[in-house]
Amino acid sequence: MLAVEAPKGARMLMLYFRRGELVLEELKKFIEKEGINTALVVGGLGSFDICHLHTISHTEMPPKDYFFTLEGPLEVGSLQGTIAGGEPHIHVVLHDTAKDKVYAGHLEPGSRCCYVMEMGLII
Repeated sequence: MLAVEAPKGARMLMLYFRRGELVLEELKKFIEKEGINTALVVGGLGSFDICHLHTISHTEMPPKDYFFTLEGPLEVGSLQGTIAGGEPHIHVVLHDTAKDKVYAGHLEPGSRCCYVMEMGLII
């Protein structure tokens, strides 16, 4: 196990993504601009109209990811993760409202905000 202690006076930020913005790409620009190396994504809510995800595909070694794309009205039920080495690693749970199905996975580039996306960071 590895424990990383937050520096005294950790910053807390709320990020708001607007319609049409690519969430991971905008987050990466912000991380680079702010010089953020390590942070916690402590929560997020919002909607996607396109969401690219990956999940594990089996339990054997070596691991292999399964990549898939969802389109349509997608409501975010949970969004959380980390930023380590300046790279975001975000898990999301989505409700595909048109098909009434729930999906979970790791957020991939190209995932587009439908109306609004809110994300909390602790740095």
